[in-house]
Amino acid sequence: MATGLHHWPTPRELAALRRNGVDLDNGRITNSTTRVVVGGRAEDSDTKTHSSRRSVALDPMTLAALRSYVRLWDIERAEFQHQGAVLFCWPHGHPIHPETISDWFAQHSIAAGLPPIRLHDVRHSYATAALRAGVPVKVVSERLGHSSVAFTQQVYMHVIPGMDAEGARLAATAILGPVSGPISPSDAAVTNSVTAGSDSPLL
Repeated sequence: MATGLHHWPTPRELAALRRNGVDLDNGRITNSTTRVVVGGRAEDSDTKTHSSRRSVALDPMTLAALRSYVRLWDIERAEFQHQGAVLFCWPHGHPIHPETISDWFAQHSIAAGLPPIRLHDVRHSYATAALRAGVPVKVVSERLGHSSVAFTQQVYMHVIPGMDAEGARLAATAILGPVSGPISPSDAAVTNSVTAGSDSPLL
């Protein structure tokens, strides 16, 4: 579940992720396929847009979880002697249905005492948390596979005003110095570069 919680995938993308789409050495995952459900059956399909075919970096916790999972995947693949390439599969190599992944997530959520939420909705929680943490909108848009930055801005308009206020505060602090308290070396360098000396652009 770590991959789905901390990164871009939808249940359909998780169900289609191939082993060769996971680069453990460089800490990245790449998807080019999704599993669509037609009449209850899951079938492989190309990702819907060019932006959906993306490669994203993994955080250390997710990377560690994937390393452990891939070791288990290798053991089961050798034990059951299957040649499947799908990473999230049953021990015999058959791909897991996207709705099964969603059901597992719901069960874990209930067990943890969390309110009902779909795995797909976690993408929105991830995007909101990333934007509030200061991750650039363009980066969030690329990680989610949105068609444009403008689409991301429209969807998360409720988050961006707070980012604007924080951006104004950080810019003012860098240029004019902090209102109170110590200033970091990096902020001091920026402040000095625009306020100190006869060549300052503010003079």
